[in-house]
Amino acid sequence: MDDLHDEVREAVAAHGRMPAARIMRQRLPVLSPAQALRYVSALPHGDAPADLVALATEELVEPFKEVLGVRTIHGGARGK
Repeated sequence: MDDLHDEVREAVAAHGRMPAARIMRQRLPVLSPAQALRYVSALPHGDAPADLVALATEELVEPFKEVLGVRTIHGGARGK
């Protein structure tokens, strides 16, 4: 997410909010134009809105695959 935020901040600084919003929509088509604009408008002044960050994270970050279980197998008897 940090890379996306950096890219969007740079786009806002260099080209303005609308081109930055287009970048957001390309990377996150799930965002509406209004959501993308709200997202990029908030980034240069601090953090993006939590609801949109959660949506972006859900779309961009692969879920962690947990280990479902571990089974230890002991060899032979001890101390014999």
